[in-house]
Amino acid sequence: MTSSFSSDDCHILAVPKPRAGKSRYWCFSHDASATARFGGRMPRCEGAYRTIAHYRRFCLDPDDFSGGVAIWGAVEPVYNTAVEPAERGIHVHARKRARGKKDIDETFDAVELTVRRDLFNQERVLITAETAVAYYISRFLGRVIVGLFCPNCGTPHLDSDWFAVKPHRVHLCHGCNKLFQEEQKRVSNPLEMVRHQLSAIRPAAKPTRAKGSIDISQSDYPAGLQIWASNPALLLTSPRSEQEGIHVHGWIKPGVKPKLDGTFDSVRIDGIELNEAQLRLYMAQNALVYMKGKIACLECPSCGEELFEQGEAAFRPKVEHKCGTCGMAFASPGRRKVVSNPFVATIKALKATKRKKG
Repeated sequence: MTSSFSSDDCHILAVPKPRAGKSRYWCFSHDASATARFGGRMPRCEGAYRTIAHYRRFCLDPDDFSGGVAIWGAVEPVYNTAVEPAERGIHVHARKRARGKKDIDETFDAVELTVRRDLFNQERVLITAETAVAYYISRFLGRVIVGLFCPNCGTPHLDSDWFAVKPHRVHLCHGCNKLFQEEQKRVSNPLEMVRHQLSAIRPAAKPTRAKGSIDISQSDYPAGLQIWASNPALLLTSPRSEQEGIHVHGWIKPGVKPKLDGTFDSVRIDGIELNEAQLRLYMAQNALVYMKGKIACLECPSCGEELFEQGEAAFRPKVEHKCGTCGMAFASPGRRKVVSNPFVATIKALKATKRKKG
């Protein structure tokens, strides 16, 4: 019987569990692991970024757009009630004139980027959702990112999910499935090489703070809302500075462009003020497969303060926690390994007001 999945699809199956281990998942399309930290199943395997069908790629030459190009990884919204599906992949803005309208404002499964090494030589580099999200996470955490090649087969190496969080010396190649070791603990992502090779890219301009604020009701947008924290472009050749703040889409009707589409300094919805620091951290946490079901809002049993774990602690689920207000140490309910972010309670409150107001 002929397989029905294409070469760029993952075909993931559970493999026999080791005698004293956790569940394991393996992709038989790419011959790569699809097991997240804590034994969860990844939606796409660790090797999926290397093979994606040509018809799903958007070919982009930055030299064709003198007004500038900006590329982002499309991260899942932190709050989504929209009828419209959330975008996944690579979002591209491109202008042929510096002050002109956007000639391209779309999201693609993958972008094949033309990179010029010198006057006579060029190459094509593939940017996928996996490489983009991993780069976003590593940069969010301030990791040292390098572009490593497997010394055995020469495959560019991607550290994704937990490995995009934790710098390490030993790496597993997704091309030949052999381990190789580096002298320093680092995180590898092929996008770092692209950033160095694109000589046309100007030094990233410092983001400007969004100035506007909004105070809206969910009932004003019956076709739903989508909310993100702004995140810096992966690649930027535009002289325009990026806006930093909270990005909101709001629809009156499905199937059309959102009526509300902007980045704001502050956002209040149904009387609930969104805490940007919590929102920004939650977006990064939620982009990691191993963090699914591991984010909670814990209250200190002594002083009642909601615990907001930040930095390294925000990405390492654990049983024992310490209140930042009164200093009390306590265990999470049921001794579950979780991290605490009060934005979980904010989402719950937003959902409650939506149900109440219909």
